[in-house]
Formats: sequence, structure tokens, C-alpha cells
Amino acid sequence: MKSRNLKIIISALLILASSFYFLDSVFAEDPSSTSFKIKDSRTDGTFGGNATSSNFELFNFGGEAIQSGQSTSTNFIIQSGPLDFSGFTPESGNWHWYDDENNETPTSSLADENVAPSNVEDQTVLKLRFTVKEVAGIGSASQKFRLQYSEYSDFSQGLGDVKEQGSCLGNSLWCYADGVDADNDGITTGLLSDSDSCVAGVGDGCGTHNESGVSTSTFTHQASTSAEYEFTVKASGPLTNTVYFFRAFDVVAGSAVALFGTSTYPSLLTGGTSLEFQISGLAAGTSTEGITTDVTSTPTSIPFGNLAFGNEVKAAQRLLVTTNATEGYQIFVLERQSFINDQADQISPVDATNVSPAAWASACTATSSGCYGYHAGDDTLFGGSTRFSPNDTYAKFEGDIREIAYSSSPVASDTTDMIFKTQVTNRQEPGSYSSSILYIVVPTF
Repeated sequence: MKSRNLKIIISALLILASSFYFLDSVFAEDPSSTSFKIKDSRTDGTFGGNATSSNFELFNFGGEAIQSGQSTSTNFIIQSGPLDFSGFTPESGNWHWYDDENNETPTSSLADENVAPSNVEDQTVLKLRFTVKEVAGIGSASQKFRLQYSEYSDFSQGLGDVKEQGSCLGNSLWCYADGVDADNDGITTGLLSDSDSCVAGVGDGCGTHNESGVSTSTFTHQASTSAEYEFTVKASGPLTNTVYFFRAFDVVAGSAVALFGTSTYPSLLTGGTSLEFQISGLAAGTSTEGITTDVTSTPTSIPFGNLAFGNEVKAAQRLLVTTNATEGYQIFVLERQSFINDQADQISPVDATNVSPAAWASACTATSSGCYGYHAGDDTLFGGSTRFSPNDTYAKFEGDIREIAYSSSPVASDTTDMIFKTQVTNRQEPGSYSSSILYIVVPTF
């Protein structure tokens, strides 16, 4: 009997020892709430205060693992280290410029990957591909980026957003452009060396085409993936001989995308300054600026021919300007010789000036033996002046330069028609009359 009782006591002691061993375990259940769940949590006996975010509050989490790093395989990714509540974290990787906006997958490269192209001219449409890497292990739904630019590689000065197509002006510098792609459509083929797979529109590397910075995207950037994004942009009056840098801005988070590792921001070099000025003659019978020409002009002459008393004779020249000057151009005119014959008799200029042109009937006074003047066909001159906007406005040629055309931004084949008009009475001395004028074109940078 004593022996049986002893065995029972020993058995009870073993059970008690087993119970204490279970209570000393370092494993715990998964803490959770309606907003989050911590999987496979582990404690090491050290406890701290609470942690909060906009969605949850964590009270007194104990013994969080302090190891850091990442383990991966074809089927999973394990992120280790302290708890991270930072959210989706994109970083900018490799980049490549193309110039064939009519291909969904561009093939015409402007330079190698991560190399800035040079001599990018005004009004050029380009495609920019770059990789965005998610580094926190947290995905983002409805992810949208817009594009920013600066002349400084750290974006510390001169920061600007690429302009929307509908608000793009000749001096906007950089604007979104309309390529073959639809805005927010998925990329079908990956091109960059550091992006995840993207083949036939399938794969984590397939990001989106972007032709706007304010539209709504339905694209989900998966956690810990590198996706390609493409932007179609147009040079719209950028400074010449200037390096521009570009970066992505996370519209959802409201913050700029940082660089990944030793990556660099996309950049390019604009072309040098250029100016083309051309003078063309216009044929007799040409209708322009409210008149119909009576004689045919050439680029270098206005042959009025024989003038009949009392008849108004009209001619015109067309002035064409193409320039990438950032702030456009001005054309001035200067009289080098009055409208005189070999006896120094003069067909008088009209009684109106460039500053204050007037209708022909009032500018060519009844007391004049003859009249000679011009009308400038540009409706808006420097400072917003519309003094030549009405068709019937004429001025005299003067010995100082006077403005006849203006643009505030770069232009391509911008034209202005210059109208020449004369009239004589029987009081005008006979003879062969000639005059000389000079056009001066000034680009503004």
C-alpha cells in the first residue's frame, strides 16, 4: 500500500512539472483586430509601449524580433525585422528614353538605358520608361504617378509639374502628349533590365502608360515588385542647351519617389538655339488682311508699276519665322530710304505712326500729293498691344526700328503678312520712285 501511494505522488509531480514547462513557451497566438493581423508572432521576454497608426492601435507588444533582412523563393517573400507601418514605399530604378510615340512598345531609342539623350528639339514627342520598385513589402491599389521636372538633379530649385495636354502652351516647357496608347492602359512588354517579368501584358512588371498626371488609375502595384511605367511627354518651349531631370511623384501618397540604391533620375539635354526667317512674295489677286493685292511682289521687291492718279495700289509680302527661342521673337522694320525719285521728290508717308496707326482715309490726307504706308498683319504685339488688329490701320515707315510682329513663345512656321499701299494725285511730280526698308528679326531667350 505504501508503494502504490508513492507512485501516485510521483506521477502528480511529473504532471506539475510538465505544466510549468508549457507556460515557459516563447510562442503566442496571432494578435488581430478588424484592421490588421500579425502572423507568426514571437516574444523574447521584452515588452514595450503601444504603437498606433490611422487604422489601429497595438498595446504592449512583447519581444519583437530584431533581426532584419529578406528571404525569398519562387513562391514567397519573408520580411523580417521590426514592425513597419510605413505603407507602400516606391523607389525609382532604371530608365530609358524613346521617340516613337506611335508604337505601344517603343523601339526607336534616343540613347541607351540610364543615358541622357542630347539635342532634344522643341515640340519633340518622347516616351520615357522607368522602373518603380516597391521596397516595404506592401502593395498599393489604384496607384498613380505624375511626372515632375527640374534643371537641378536634386530638384531643389525650379521644380515643375509636367502640364496637362489641355493646358499646354508654347512656353510650358514640358507637357503630356497624346501617343498611340490610352492613358492608364497596361504595358504589354517590359523593356528595362531591372523590372519584373512583363510578357503579353502578363506579369508583375507590367505597369501603365501615362498621358496625364491627374487621371484616376485602377492599377495595383504589387508588394515587393518592380513595375515599368511609361510617360508620353512633349517638349514645349524648354530652354535651349539645358539639362532637365525628371522624377515620379506618388499621387496617392502625395510625395516624390526617392531613388533606389545608386540609381539616377531620368535626364536629357535640349538642342541648341535656332532661328529661321523667310520672306516670300505674294501674287496679284491674293486676299489677305482685308485687301486684295494689285501687283505681284518678290522676296526683295515691291514693284508698284505705273501709278494712275487717284488709284490705291496694294502689295504684300509674307514673313515666316521658326525658332526655339524660349520667349519667342520680334520682327522690326526700319526705313533706310524714303520713297523718292532721282530729283529727291518724295511720295509722302501717311500721317500716322506705328505707335498709333490710322485708317487709310484719314492717314492719307486730302492735301497730300501722294501717300505711302504699311499695315502689319500681326494682331497682337509685345505687351498685348492690338493696334494693328483692325485691317484698315496704316503707319508710315520711320528711321527708327518699329515692331511689326511678335510671339511670346517658340514657334514653327509662324507667318505675318506685311501690306504695302500707295496712292498719288496729279500734283505728284513725275518720275521713277524707290524706297528701301530693312527687316530685323530678334529671337528672345
